[in-house]
Amino acid sequence: MSVTTIKSTCKFGACEPQCGMEFDIEDGKMTRVRPDPTHPFSLGYACKKGMAIPEYQNDPDRLLHPEKSQGGHFEQIEWQTATDEIGQKLRSIRDKYGPLAIATYWGNAADSSAMIGANTLCSALGSPNSMNVLSLEYTDRGAVAERLFGDQTIIIQPDADNTDFALLLGTNPLVTQGMTLLQRRPRIAGDLKNIRQRGGKVVVVDPRVTETTKVADQHLMIQPGTDLFLLLGMIKRIIEADNIKQEYVQNHCIGFDWWKAFVDSFSLASIASISGINELTIIRLADEFSGAKTAFITTRVGVQTSHNTALTEWAVQTLNVITGRVGKEGGLFFNPGAINNTDLIHLFTKKKNPAPSRVGKYPQIFGGPPASVFAEDVLSDDEQRIRALIVVAGNPLISFPNSSKVEQALKKLDLLVTIDIYRSDTGALAHYNLPACTIYEKGGFHFLTQPFDPVPHAEWRKKLVEPTGKARPEWDIFRDISRAAKVPFLNNPLISGIDKCLAWFGRNFTEAHLAKALLISPFSMKKLSLNTLKKSDHGVSVGPLQKDAFFTQHIRTLDKKVHLAPDDFCEAVRLVLKNPPVPTKSWPFSLISGGRRLATFNTWTKNLPSLMKHTDENVATIHSGDAQELNIKEGDWIEIATESGRIKLKAKPSDTIRQGVVMVQQFWGHTFDSSQTLAKQKPSVNVNYLHSDRVLCQFTGMPVFNGTPCRIVGLSEV
Repeated sequence: MSVTTIKSTCKFGACEPQCGMEFDIEDGKMTRVRPDPTHPFSLGYACKKGMAIPEYQNDPDRLLHPEKSQGGHFEQIEWQTATDEIGQKLRSIRDKYGPLAIATYWGNAADSSAMIGANTLCSALGSPNSMNVLSLEYTDRGAVAERLFGDQTIIIQPDADNTDFALLLGTNPLVTQGMTLLQRRPRIAGDLKNIRQRGGKVVVVDPRVTETTKVADQHLMIQPGTDLFLLLGMIKRIIEADNIKQEYVQNHCIGFDWWKAFVDSFSLASIASISGINELTIIRLADEFSGAKTAFITTRVGVQTSHNTALTEWAVQTLNVITGRVGKEGGLFFNPGAINNTDLIHLFTKKKNPAPSRVGKYPQIFGGPPASVFAEDVLSDDEQRIRALIVVAGNPLISFPNSSKVEQALKKLDLLVTIDIYRSDTGALAHYNLPACTIYEKGGFHFLTQPFDPVPHAEWRKKLVEPTGKARPEWDIFRDISRAAKVPFLNNPLISGIDKCLAWFGRNFTEAHLAKALLISPFSMKKLSLNTLKKSDHGVSVGPLQKDAFFTQHIRTLDKKVHLAPDDFCEAVRLVLKNPPVPTKSWPFSLISGGRRLATFNTWTKNLPSLMKHTDENVATIHSGDAQELNIKEGDWIEIATESGRIKLKAKPSDTIRQGVVMVQQFWGHTFDSSQTLAKQKPSVNVNYLHSDRVLCQFTGMPVFNGTPCRIVGLSEV
C-alpha cells in the first residue's frame, strides 16, 4: 500500500479560516488528516470539525447516484436523464409562468463554483430569485456598506494584530474560529490574549456566558435584541463629550450634523432601561472606546440575526467612523483580495436595476433576494409564484424560519432539486437528488473568501481523491442543466462562446478555465499563472495589504466620503426609539437560537460520529432563577411557545444566561427521510418552528432568530 501526503486546506462549509491541513491518501482513499504547522495563517491549528474530515469524506451514508422520486420512494437514474429532465422542466416552467417562477438557493456548504453555478443558472433563465444563506445572517453588512461606503461588497475587517480595544457584539470567535471577525486566523484565543498582554482590553456583549466571554476583560449581559440601543447610548456619550475625531470626520464624512441633533432626542436613562446595561457602564464603555489609541467594534451572527439588524450595523460603523478607526492601523481595513472581489462579484451577480423580491419588495444583496420570503412566495395565489427550486449545499427545511410553512411550500413546488453529498431533509421532499463531489474530490480556486485573508492571497485547492460513486462537481451539474434548458452557461457572452468552442472539440469549460481567465484579467492585483498556484502548498501572497488605502482606493461613494446619515435609516431609527422591543405579560421571555458548538457546523455535521459523540438532543437553557420560579428542574420537559408555533424539549437551568432569556440551538430536527443515519437517530427538535418568516429586517428581509418573544410552560409529561 502506498501513502501520499498532500497539503491542502480544510473547507468545512463556509468556515472562513480554511485551516491548512496535511492529508494522507492511501490507495486513492483519504485515511488520515492533521494540522499543517507550516501553513501561514492557521500555523498548525485545526478544530474538531477539521479532524473529522475523513469521516465526512468516507461517510457510507453519502448520496452516490442521481435519484428521482417515484411513487413515494427514490429510484436511481442516469446523469444524462436527470439533467435533461430537470433542464427541460425548468424551461417549461419558465415559458409557461415566467422567469419569476424559477429559484435557486445555495447554503453554507457551497464553494465558489456552486455559488456561481446557482446564481448564473437563475440569471440565464431570467430570474432574480437566486437566494443564498447570506440573506439569513449577513446581508445587513451589505445594506450598510452600500449606503455608507457606496457598494455592498465593501465589508471592512478588524485589525486585531494592532488594536488596543476590541468590542465584540454577539460573537463567539473562540468557537466560530474567526468567521468574519478576525480574518482567516483560527488562533483567536491567542489574538485576544495578545491584546490584553500589550495593555489593551477586550469587551464582549452577549446575553449568555460563552467561551469568548470567559477570556474577555469585561462581559456585558445585554437584553437580546437591544444592541442598537447600547450603541446609540455610546454615540450620544461620545458626541456630547466631544470625543470624536474632528478632523477625520470633517475630511471623510458627510451627515454627522444629523447625528449631533439626533442624540438630543433620547436619554441615557431610557437606553439603560431598554438594554439592561446601566448608564455608568455605557458612559465608561464609550469613554474607553473613544479614548483608546486604536480600537474597533464588530458584530456577528448573534446581532446580525436579531431585531433591527441593519440599523445596529449602521450604529456600529458610525462609531467606528466618528472615532477615526476606518482605514487606520489597529482599527478596520478593507481587503479587496488577490482578485478584486468587488468587481468580480458584480460580474457574476449584479444586474442592471436588479428586481426586488416579489414578496416584501426587498432588495437584492450579494446577488439575490432574501430566502426568508420563499415560503410566502410559493404559498401565494400569484400566477408568477415560485414553482421550481434548485438547492445546492443547503437544507431549507431546517435552516429557514417558520419550518412548518417551509415544509408546506416545498411540497407545493412543481420541481424541487437538491445537489448535495447527502439526501438531506429537504431532499426527502425533492423530485430529484443529485450527488455532488466533496471539495476534496475536485480542484477549486479560493476567490470569494479572499477578503477574509490577512493579506491579499491567491490559492488553488488541490483535488485529493477521485469522486465517490457517481458524484460530480456542482460546476458540471449546472453546466449540463443549463444546456438542457437551452440557456447559456454562466450567462456571460464571452464564457458562453468559449464553452461552445470547447464543445466543438469535445471538451468542457471547467472551473480551471475560469481561474486561468481571472488570474490574468483586469480584476487580478498581480498576474499569476494557474500552474504557479497549483505548485504552491499554501497559495501565493500578493500583499502587503495597504490598511490606510480605504479612502484613496476602496470607498465607492462618488465623493469618496462616508455617508453617515442615510435618509431611510434616519427615519427608521426614530420609529424604533418610540417602539423598542420589550417583554410583555403575554410573552415575558426572549428566545435566542445561538449556542453554536465547536464540534458542529449547521445541519450537515450531524452525521459524523466523532462530532456527535457527546451530544444526544437539543435542550432549552434557561436561567436558574427563572427555572426556580416556574418550578422547573433539569431534565424536565417544557413547552416553548411563540406566535409562530410550539415545541417541546427538556430544560437545562443555568446561571450562564441572562434572566428572562431562553436559548435553544438551531440546526436540529432531522426527522425526515434523509440518508443521514446518525442524524435521524438523534433528531431532537427544530427551533425554527418558533421563528417567524414575517418579522423581518425592513432593509434586507433578514429574519429574527435572536430576541423572539416567547413564553415557557412546564409539563408533567409529553
